[in-house]
Formats: sequence, structure tokens, C-alpha cells
Amino acid sequence: MKRQTLVSGLLSLTVVSVMTGCVDDKYDLSDIDTTSRFTVDNLTVPVNISEIRLENVVNLDDNDLIEKVMIDGKECYSIVKGGEIAPKEFSIQGIHVNQPTFQPSNFAINNVPGGGISVPGQYDVPPIDLPHIDLQKYEFKMSHVDDALKVLNNVKTQKDIEIKVVLSVLTPELVGSNNNISFQGLKIQLPWGLITDTEGYDKKTGMLTIGNLPVVDGKATLSIKASGLDLEDKGTVVDGNLGIEGKVGIEEGKIKLSVKDIVLPSKIDIRADYSVSSFDIASFSGDVDYNMQGISIAPITLNDLPSFLDSPETNIVIANPQILVSIKNPVGKKNLNGQGRIILKSNFKNGTSVTHESDIFTLSGDHSDFAFCTEKTGYTPIAFDGLRYVLSNGNAGLPSSVEVNIDDLRFEGHVTDFPLGDLGSAEGSYEFNAPLGFGEGSIVIYESTENGWGSDTLDDVNINKIHLTAKCSTDLPVSVQLSVTPIDKNGKEIAIKEESGLFEVPAHGQDTPVSLSIESVNGPIRNFDGVKFRAEVRQMSAGNTQAIGPDLHIILNDIRVTVDGYYETDF
Repeated sequence: MKRQTLVSGLLSLTVVSVMTGCVDDKYDLSDIDTTSRFTVDNLTVPVNISEIRLENVVNLDDNDLIEKVMIDGKECYSIVKGGEIAPKEFSIQGIHVNQPTFQPSNFAINNVPGGGISVPGQYDVPPIDLPHIDLQKYEFKMSHVDDALKVLNNVKTQKDIEIKVVLSVLTPELVGSNNNISFQGLKIQLPWGLITDTEGYDKKTGMLTIGNLPVVDGKATLSIKASGLDLEDKGTVVDGNLGIEGKVGIEEGKIKLSVKDIVLPSKIDIRADYSVSSFDIASFSGDVDYNMQGISIAPITLNDLPSFLDSPETNIVIANPQILVSIKNPVGKKNLNGQGRIILKSNFKNGTSVTHESDIFTLSGDHSDFAFCTEKTGYTPIAFDGLRYVLSNGNAGLPSSVEVNIDDLRFEGHVTDFPLGDLGSAEGSYEFNAPLGFGEGSIVIYESTENGWGSDTLDDVNINKIHLTAKCSTDLPVSVQLSVTPIDKNGKEIAIKEESGLFEVPAHGQDTPVSLSIESVNGPIRNFDGVKFRAEVRQMSAGNTQAIGPDLHIILNDIRVTVDGYYETDF
């Protein structure tokens, strides 16, 4: 209509010019504005959307990492990862004790009563005191003792310790079938602490008292066996070494002679030989502190997260996390308990890591089941406050992996008759269960892009404002901040004024009216092709424990989009 009016005016001007007799019939029309601008108000954009269901991004049915679990009777999504705790051998290095070395002791009895006199018939020489003999030192030296052994109160050996004392009469005239020789009232210093049932042995002092020890073929032999050593309060291991010292030798005694038809010698030569066998310790009673390091648990890898959890803005504070651990105690039958803690190290894509530690658990008996940060029938509950934050590190997104360790599993205490060597393995299984909830501090981002709205007509519209109305329903237990950002035909987001594209949907809101007026920060919008919906869920307060599940949704329907601006074209 306007174009027709403009043409008619130009024709009228031509007629008037001719009639006035103007001789210049050439007209310059280059300065005439041939464009026309039409104001556009509430131009409806053809949006073919029945509804937008933002829960589609939570469709995790085919995700290997995230499973559906039942929490409080409701089906919820949870990161579930489990595995085996690889066997770790409980082994205490054995102890070998070398044979101590002794030198023979030679001594003589001089001035034998009646010495040098021919003795016809039988003659009983009065008992003669043995001279003083220096005692010899010995040491049971234990080197490179296992670090786990702190105090050895007593030890039992694999084979008996054999102790032998031989008193040899070296005077040949006395050695014969017609003579009887014996040692009487002997007090022999032996290693102290021997565990033996030998009569006359004092374990505390090591003194053995013998009333009569006969000489046979020129030798009086004493042999005793011990099944171990009672070290009492002297068995403290220092820097992997333990030395048990003492002395051996003849403290006192007499020699008794009964001879027949000989010339009684005036001097008797005697030699004392001592020997103690080497031995291997089989078990001990005392204090142990065994630190079992390096228990192998495969890390939890989070490299297959659904797209809505892969945003660097995502921050999950787990509402009802739990770790279930079943572990075997290899020394439970020996009444030795283990103590340790679960340590989780979360490794984030930006190179940072965060470590969280549980409270200490006690591994008693043959087998124990623990539930960290939860209550579960049949499991011992252990506090683990940091478990809620294992997926959280500010704006770093979710971790790419979580390392699981049982750190410093320590078996410490007093034991009785505890064996050395390989005693079995600490092994078991674990399950990590992290419901994707909205604990305090959680941030979850849902996004959906709707495009293809552009057309030749819409491309000529300079848009000052985009009006979007819809109805939003959600059964999320927390409020949702809804934002809408326009995009152009290249899929690029168009910068808008911060307050113009935001709307808050209340928790459990149903058919909540949404009304947004969107303005660009850089003047009129051209090549408008669609919008990007973003629902940001933030749980900033404590108390909520509900997890994301298949039934939770954010739905936009009755979506209507209109634009204000102006339509500009060339004539």
C-alpha cells in the first residue's frame, strides 16, 4: 500500500513538470530512501514443540557406571562401583639363632687324698671339691628381626634347643672297669630362660642342680632339651636386633672316687665342654605391631559419565553415600585385631585432588563387614563424614577417578604363641554407592537446545525482545533456576542482559507459569534460530537427602515465543 502511494506521487510530479515547461527532463533519484521499516509487536515465532522434558538427559539405562538402586522405597540413580580387595599376605619373617661358641675348660684337682699310694682292694676316696672354674659368656643373637616384632616375652622353637655339658676325666689310671667315678652336688650355670621340664633347673637364673652325675667311659654327660626361651622383660627388640646374654660353666661340685687295686694318682685332670645348638623360632608371645601396606584396590573411574554430569560446573554433594567393605582377618584366630581406615582420593580433570578419610575401623575375628557413612543390617557402622564430598571440588566438575585405599591396616597388640611365617591373607570385597542426590552445596546442570526456528522472513526482523511463555512442572525437591539463551543459525549463543533470561521454578512446582523477556546486550538480534534451555539445580541448604531418580523430571510445555522489533526491507 505504501509502495503504491510513493509511485503515484512520482507520476504526479512528472506531469506537473511537463506542464510548467521545465526543459531539464533528467531527474537524480539516488538520494531517495527506498527502504521501509515496519514495527513488529508480538510476532509469533512458529515453534513446533509439544513439550521439553529435561529428564531425558538423566536417561541412564545404558550407563555401565550408574545404576538404579532403591532408597527409602524409591528407585534412584547411583554411581555404583565394586570390586575385589586383592589378597595381601600377612607374613612375619622367621628368626634363626646361630649356635654360640664355647671353648673347653681344663682344670685339675691337685693333692688328691692318698695320692701316690698303692690301693689294694676297694677304696672310697672322700669327695673332693672341684676348683673354681671361670664361666664363659654366651649370646643368643637375633639380627634382622621383622619390624612387626616389638617385644618377645617368650619364644618357641621349631626343634628343641639341645644343651650339652660333658665333664671328661683325663687321668687314664682312673678310667677303668674297676673304678667308679661320679660328680656330686653339681651346680651348673646354663642359659637362663630355657623352657624345659628338666628337674633341678631354675629358669630365672639358669642354674641347674644335680645330686649325682656318673662318669661312664671317662665322661659324665649332661643333655637337656628346651622347647624355647622365656625372656620375661628382657625381650625388647631395638632397631631389629635382640641379644640375650648370659654365662655357662661349673659353679661348684665335688668329684667322688671309688677305686680298686691301683696306685691312686695325686692329680686328676678334667675338661669341661659346653654346647648349645642353633635354633629357629616358630612362635612367640609378646607385642606385635604389623603394618600391612599396599592393599590393592582398583580405582573408581568416572570416565563414562552422562553429559549432564560432565559439566565443569557440576558439584555433587552425595546425600546418602555408603561404602560397604567385607574383609577377612588372617590372624583373627590368633586373637590379633587389625585397625585401619578407608582413604578416598578424588582426582579432578583440572589436575587437583582431594583426600577424604574415614574413622578408624577395627578388624576383629576371622571376618568383618563394615558400612561407612550409613546404617546397614549385619554391618558395623563406621563414620565417614568426608564421603559426602568425594565427588565435590568447587567448580572443578566431577572427578575423573576416585582412588580407594585401606591405609595403614595395622595389627597391633599382645599375642600368645603367635606363629612366624606366612599366616594367610587379608582379602575381601567392597562396594561404593553414591546416590546422585541434592545434598547441601550440590549443583546439577540440565540443558536442552531447540533450534531450526529461523526463516527468510524472521531473518529480516531486527529483534529487540524475545518473549517466551510456558508452563514448567517439576517434582524435584529443590527449586530450579531456569534460564533461556537465544542462539543464531550458527549455533552460537547470543549474549543477553543477565536478568532478562532467568526464571525460578519452586520445588515440586506444577504448571508454574514461566514468562521471560529476553534482550540482547549488543543491540537488535539477527538470524535468530532457537533457544538453549538451561535448568540449574542448586541445593544450598541442609536437610535434603532425596536422590535423582527416573521419576524426577523438569517439563516445559505450552511453549509460545513472540518477538518485538522491526521488519526492514528494500523497495
